[in-house]
Amino acid sequence: MPRESRLSGRAFWGLASWALPLVVVFIVSPKLLHVLGADRFGVLMIALVTPLIAAQLDFGIASTAVRYIASASRGGVVDAGETLLSLFAAFFLVGFAYGAVLWICAGAISEVLGFQAALGAAEGRDLVRACAVWFAVSLWTMLPGVAARAFQCLLLIAVLQTLSTLALWVTAWLLIREGRPVEAVAWLGIGLGVVISAITLAFVSRHIDWKQRVRLRLGILKSEAGFSVGMFAAQAANAFSYQGDRLLVSTLGSPAVAGLYALCVNVANKTTAAVAAMSGFAFPHAAELIAANRSERIGGLLQSLDRAITVLIVPVVLPALLLAEPFLALWIRDFATQEVVFTFRILVVAFALPAFAVPLSNVLAGVGRSDLLARFAWLTVVVLFVSSALLVPRLGLVGAALAMLCANSTTFLFSRVGRRALQLGPVAGRGRFWAGILLGCLVQLAPLLWLAGNAASWAVLLAGGLITWALFYLARMALKILSPEERELIAKVRRRLGTLPD
Repeated sequence: MPRESRLSGRAFWGLASWALPLVVVFIVSPKLLHVLGADRFGVLMIALVTPLIAAQLDFGIASTAVRYIASASRGGVVDAGETLLSLFAAFFLVGFAYGAVLWICAGAISEVLGFQAALGAAEGRDLVRACAVWFAVSLWTMLPGVAARAFQCLLLIAVLQTLSTLALWVTAWLLIREGRPVEAVAWLGIGLGVVISAITLAFVSRHIDWKQRVRLRLGILKSEAGFSVGMFAAQAANAFSYQGDRLLVSTLGSPAVAGLYALCVNVANKTTAAVAAMSGFAFPHAAELIAANRSERIGGLLQSLDRAITVLIVPVVLPALLLAEPFLALWIRDFATQEVVFTFRILVVAFALPAFAVPLSNVLAGVGRSDLLARFAWLTVVVLFVSSALLVPRLGLVGAALAMLCANSTTFLFSRVGRRALQLGPVAGRGRFWAGILLGCLVQLAPLLWLAGNAASWAVLLAGGLITWALFYLARMALKILSPEERELIAKVRRRLGTLPD
């Protein structure tokens, strides 16, 4: 089984696969907003979630494949003739069906989402049809990435995600600046998807046995049918909640509202995205523990992840809330109205909540409890849709943010029920740990209040934000109330450098 240092390395590369693309999106987003305007920018943001929605609506095939390959492969090798061929056939059929439906209904979809009003009837329909192809191709090219995740090739994933995001967003900006239609960005995404899939396959080919005879084996999916159904239900719900939210806001509001909402979400949701990237290894690792009859280690794995997530997320939330106004004024300039600032602050809190439940979700998936994931994911969808229907028509952008906050509040109930399902007892030292977290936040407060009124440049904002972030850890270090994971990290750094005093 992997040593703790290897698990830390997997968490690091998972985090890197989130952080590096974020820098690209952060730089390019405001440029696209100013070139396109709010309406067409909203259309582009909706089109860009196409591959994300495709990944969530795969009928649970990808999650089943990760779990199957991680637990059933021997010596880190999977056969191509049976296993991978059967999985690819499933992806192909599902992608073809989705793509055909979207292509046929392109005109109606364009009208409902507001594409027709923002782009015109012909251009809106053409964009939806390009997204239909993108949807299908995203599923057809998914398998190499699934295999890489199952074998926990997280460095490879980090590098390729960064290169793909860099190429997509920078080239999209160049295309739009030259006057090309939004549809061109969709075709660009299709081409990049094929290229990245081919590169991934080349790198993971050493884990693939190409000599087995070729035949379809539906038993791979049938044996995990219950798990697949549960994962599909959970993933579909997540697609509605965290990618389909833009479509919902566009339908109930307008593409302009959806564009500004997506702009805020693209930054505010990075707490949850960071946690998902950092703890993603827990899914295949938990499956490995179950396969090896070492389920007693799952509780310790989850507790360690929970503490690590807390010390990563909490020191970011308070600065994000207090520095939202100067940050947005510097980032998107004239678009940083008070409505946008208030929306951003609500979304920061809304997406911080589910971040604390992501490790639990990965562990539950690894042990096969997809039914529990599905029930709570759909509860979130119901709350989101009802809240959006009530709030978006009345409050617009702020209503959309409040609806997401209401939906993500289901995290509290999910965490309680999920831990009970895993039969986890109380965590030792929990009170002391949270007292240290509170102390760190209090130390941050005074400098943040000063910075909120004086950050007139990126240099001041970034330097001040970095200092307040560091104060959270330094205050807790001085009082010796760090978490075990932080102490382990410091000890590891000292061993590597060999120059710091004990």
